[in-house]
This record gives sequence, structure tokens and C-alpha cells, in this order.
Amino acid sequence: MFGQHVKLLNNTSWLLSSEIAAKISRVAVIFALAANLTAIEYGTAMLALACHEIFKIILRSGAGSQIIQCESTLLPSYAQNGALIQWLVCVVLAASQASLALPISYFYNNPELFTTIALMALAYLIYPIVSVKVFLVQRANNMRFYSIRNAFCIFAENLSIAIFATLDCGILSVVYGKWIFAILWVGLFYFSPVQSYGVSFQFSIFITLCKTSGQLLCTELVRALRLQMDMLIGARLLNPELFGVYCFAKSAGVGLSQSVNNAFNAGLYPLLCNQNRNQSLKPYIPTVYLFTTGVAAIFIVQTLLVPYYVPLLFKQSWQQNHLVIILLCLAALPAIFIDTQCNILRAKAAFHHEFKVRLFCLLSTLTCLTLFQATDPESFAYSILLSSVIWLFAMLPINAIKKRLISPIFIRS
Repeated sequence: MFGQHVKLLNNTSWLLSSEIAAKISRVAVIFALAANLTAIEYGTAMLALACHEIFKIILRSGAGSQIIQCESTLLPSYAQNGALIQWLVCVVLAASQASLALPISYFYNNPELFTTIALMALAYLIYPIVSVKVFLVQRANNMRFYSIRNAFCIFAENLSIAIFATLDCGILSVVYGKWIFAILWVGLFYFSPVQSYGVSFQFSIFITLCKTSGQLLCTELVRALRLQMDMLIGARLLNPELFGVYCFAKSAGVGLSQSVNNAFNAGLYPLLCNQNRNQSLKPYIPTVYLFTTGVAAIFIVQTLLVPYYVPLLFKQSWQQNHLVIILLCLAALPAIFIDTQCNILRAKAAFHHEFKVRLFCLLSTLTCLTLFQATDPESFAYSILLSSVIWLFAMLPINAIKKRLISPIFIRS
């Protein structure tokens, strides 16, 4: 068990180092965009990225989770058929994002969204070249190899966005950054130290992977919507300038500490899958939640530091409300535990249970944002905080509660 603790810390350390390097460059992006874009343009760029991330996260619904989680005997066939599924997913994804770019721009009455969202879709077309290799690297728990390359790609993307913004490329700066990321990602992972399985089609395996991918598609789509729901609704409820202020608050607040959560969960999932294959997952779960609590403590520390680092790093025009950043940091705390719970469920192949948890979080967020109808960033942040507190009900052992409530009824009868 001690060895597994060390492995988790090692995985998280490498991924966290990657995220820290990437986040330092992300600060440069926030500086560059805040210095060269108006609040309205900043909001447009962030909304375009939010829409792109909703589509992009669907990539997680392919065969990746199954390749990482499956038994060793199934790996060759899963990898071969999974490669075909990844090509199909990426082609459909690119076509879907490009075709929906125009309706999205009409919905938000923002013509600049069309070009930005449609051009970013082109990046999907080269990801399948290395998709399976990346999954196999993660399956092998080779997080050092993965983290170094991931950090370099994110660093290059962020640095290029900052440079293009400084060169007055405007909102298209984020498009060029996504292209550079995709090209470097393929180039750096193409020579990964893993076995190449090629592409194959076996009807029974392909159908099995597609069925599970369909479940994961629903789960990842719900997760993506939950992550970006505040952006999608905020762009409609808030005026363009106030929406830009809210986007900045989210970037300067949640965006920084969220990297820690991303690193932790990215390192956690392959390890949980390995524990599940070895029939030793259940006794390991309390330790996982102990580590999760440690990650949550980092969010709390950042919340306390907000009044100090925001005036130090950003100019006066972006310092309209520290409270918004603080509220968003607090709202991110429940998501850490929800993500850990969903990682555990996915490692056990309990995909339908994971979907229910994600769906509950999405619906509670949508309900709160709709009922509040906030028209300023502060009220909007309060509604986000309330919805995140409601998410914690998804952590309750529902079956145990039902048993305790129902059993006395039968005893009395």
C-alpha cells in the first residue's frame, strides 16, 4: 500500500510540475489579453474557448478510458479498434464544431465567434495520429514522460497566444495558439516508448467499445456543460462588458488553482485502474479522499491570498471586485471531491453511476443560474457557489440512506 501512496505522489508531482509550468505561462496570457483586448473582446475570446472546450472534452469519450482500464489480455484488440474509434470521433467532432459555429454566433449575437470557433475545430483532425500512444503512456503510469511533453505543449500554446495578442492579432490569437498546441502534441508523442498496435476493425470489439464510448460521451458532455455552464449562461445574462469582467475573475481565480485539481485527477485515474485490476481498490479509497482533502486545502489558501495577489499582478481596470474571485474559488472546492468520486466510479467501470453524478451537478447548476437570473458578476458568482454546495449531495450514499429510511417502515408494519 505504501508503494501505491508513493506512486500517487510521484504521478501528482510530475503532473503538478507540468501544470505549474503551464500556469505560469497562462498568467502571461492573461496579462497579454488584458493589456491588448477590451473587456468585450476578452469576454468573446473566453466564450469561444469555452465552446471549444465543450467540444474538445468529448475526446475523452472515445476509447481512451477503456484502453487505460482494460485487462492486459484485451489490450491489443482494444488499442487497434480504439484507434479507429478515435479517428471517427475526431472527424465528427471537427465537422460538428465547424457547422455549429454559425448558430452559436447568432445565439450570442456575436459574429466574431463564428470564425474563432470554426477555425479552432481544425486542430482535431491530427490528434488521432497519437491518441492511442498517449493512452498507453498513461496506462503505464509513465507520468514523467507525459507531463514533460504536456507542459511543453501548453507552455508553447500560452506563449504563442501572448505573442500574437501583443502583435495585435486580437481574438484570433487563441486560434493560432490551439493550432500550435495540436502540432506540437502530435510531434512530441509520436515517438512515445510504447508498443504500436496499428488500426484494426473487429466487429464484436468495435461494438463493445462503441457502447461504452456512448455512455462516456453522455458523461463527458454533461461534465463539459457543467464546467462551462456559467460561461454559456453568463454571456446571455450579463452585458458584454460585465461578462468580460466575470471571465477575467474566473481566469485569475479558479483557473490558477484548478490546475492542481487537474494534475491530481490525471495522475489518480491510471493508478485507480491499476488498483482495480489488482482487486485492491476498496481499501485504497480512504487514502484517496485524504489526498483530495489536501488538494482542497490549496484552494482555501488561494482564496485567502486573493486580496493580495490581484492588486499586485493586474492593473486597476481589472480589479473591480475581489469578492467575485473569492466566491469562485470557494465554489471550486466541491468539484474536487466530485471529480475524485467520478474517477473512482470510472475505474470500476461504473459508467452509468458516474453519469448520474455528473448529471445531478449539471442540473443543479442550471437550476440555480436560471432561478437567480443575475445581472452582475457578484450575484452571478453567488449563484455558482450555491449550486456547487448542492453538488455535495451527490456524494451521499443514497442506497444506504434508502435502506435506513425504508427498513423501520417494514419493521413497524
